[in-house]
Amino acid sequence: IFVAETKSWREAQDYCRGLFYDLISIHSAVENEAVYNVSASQNVWIGLFKDSWKWSDGSNTSFRYWKPRQPTNSPGQNCVAAVFIDKGQWNDLNCVGKQPFVCSGENLILIKENRTWIEAMGYCREHHIDLVHITTKHIQGKVAETAKNATSPHVWIGLRYTCEFNFWFWTKSTSACYQNWAPGQGPEGTYACDVTGAIQATGRQQWVGLPETEKLNFICYANTGK
Repeated sequence: IFVAETKSWREAQDYCRGLFYDLISIHSAVENEAVYNVSASQNVWIGLFKDSWKWSDGSNTSFRYWKPRQPTNSPGQNCVAAVFIDKGQWNDLNCVGKQPFVCSGENLILIKENRTWIEAMGYCREHHIDLVHITTKHIQGKVAETAKNATSPHVWIGLRYTCEFNFWFWTKSTSACYQNWAPGQGPEGTYACDVTGAIQATGRQQWVGLPETEKLNFICYANTGK
């Protein structure tokens, strides 16, 4: 998702995490081309930052597309922009500079295999990005539409319950406040440990808490270009 509004790298990261999933991670030349195709700008922030050069969403990929003599590793140049005037090659820049940016999070894939919640999360992280996080009404609508094609009555999402502290949380930290619990579920419910979140595949398509050992279809965020 291309965002034309200019922000610092950290502001862009917060924006993407609040409304979508995260700043985009680029795993291949094909994905770099896909980012170019959605971008109307010469420079856009991507999710790479200098902590041994890691991706914001935790992706594990060795793909790099640096400009010649980049990164410079100059003091303060700890964030990365794709520079499409230079064939989309990457440049390390000061993180406080203002750039447009690209978020990930609208490409959803329904996996019609019945797996436990832990297995589903592992599959999404190995083959795509992660289990889907529903942080806005807009994303809820897209997830609900995708879930209609499931072969199980519920579909796993990236929501988990901690019995120690008695609250629900997304597996990736987010400040989103959006909720869509079924009656008696979520903060109104009483749960044992090892409970995780799912969306109803039909009906009102609200969220419920289920034992993580149940085997259900699940929805992953997909990488750009896949």
